[in-house]
Amino acid sequence: MEVTRQYQTVLVTGANGFYAAAIMDRLVKDGITIHGTVRSQRAVEALETKYGKQIKIFIVPDICAENAFHDAVKGVDAVFHVASPFIDTFSNARAEFLDPAMKGALSALEAAATEPKVKRVVMTSSCAAIVNPLHSSGFHRPGYTYTEADWNPLTYEEASERTDFDPVYTASKKLAEEAAWNFMKESKRHFDLVCINPCHTWGFYTQPVSSASQLNKTNAELARLIDGEEKDLPYCHMPWAVRIENVVDAHIQALYNPKANGRYIIANQPLDFQQIVDIMVKRFPEADWLENVPKGKPGTRQLTEFFSLDNSRSIRDLGLNYGPVEQCIVDFCTQYQVDRKKWASKTA
Repeated sequence: MEVTRQYQTVLVTGANGFYAAAIMDRLVKDGITIHGTVRSQRAVEALETKYGKQIKIFIVPDICAENAFHDAVKGVDAVFHVASPFIDTFSNARAEFLDPAMKGALSALEAAATEPKVKRVVMTSSCAAIVNPLHSSGFHRPGYTYTEADWNPLTYEEASERTDFDPVYTASKKLAEEAAWNFMKESKRHFDLVCINPCHTWGFYTQPVSSASQLNKTNAELARLIDGEEKDLPYCHMPWAVRIENVVDAHIQALYNPKANGRYIIANQPLDFQQIVDIMVKRFPEADWLENVPKGKPGTRQLTEFFSLDNSRSIRDLGLNYGPVEQCIVDFCTQYQVDRKKWASKTA
């Protein structure tokens, strides 16, 4: 699709994250100038070195703070709100997960409302905002097909009382996106909103990374397998996968395509950890790290019954061509097997 040249300068929140970095790479190739936000000065140098004059960095320590993005949004034509809290452990669901997700989304939209040039906001949501983590048949809800019309039913009050990860994390995604749509309904805005809802995402990483500990959560799962940190196959929370390139395509087309609207499930095919290690064995038979990887029960499925995700809107409206799902695993392993040796040599 031809680039819509009405977008010359774009704000990207969470600019040093997995999704944001890949999105910015595409924007830069299209000649777009980026206003990027990061939480601390430590992230600035790597981004300025990589993008040069095509990026202007704004340090936003707290995305929930009043007027957090108001300086960064000045002069931009569109906003990618990608930043969102993610923590493995928490003691207070409301303070550490739910409120930051909701307030961060509203902060980005409130900033967009102050800049007359903004035409569109593309928000990174998640399939977690769509699925029901507490369904009576279990999280994997066999036989059900989720569409964009579905919403995670957890309320703020219910999620606030939880201490287990899945309900709280998924609720944070639902509540943030819900807050964004409510903001759009409250008053007529001079911009529109499109939400991208990816499932489990793997593949090449382009954000600044100098150790496995700096990888994003999903890719870190694969790194743990390669590094021998998993004795058995990990539990499969999300039984669907997608390649990072597909997620980037969705964001970019959500910006460029004037007909894009509403929410979009971004999902390729089912993929569990048994299939993943089978791909590793098949595609990297000579890899020195393969002996570290637990093999499970080759040729079987870790999960045999689970929900479906309807990705037809993303294909029809955004023109996504997903390709073979195994490529996301091949991409990561190809990059990581080189990087892990490089990082090890620097610490030797």
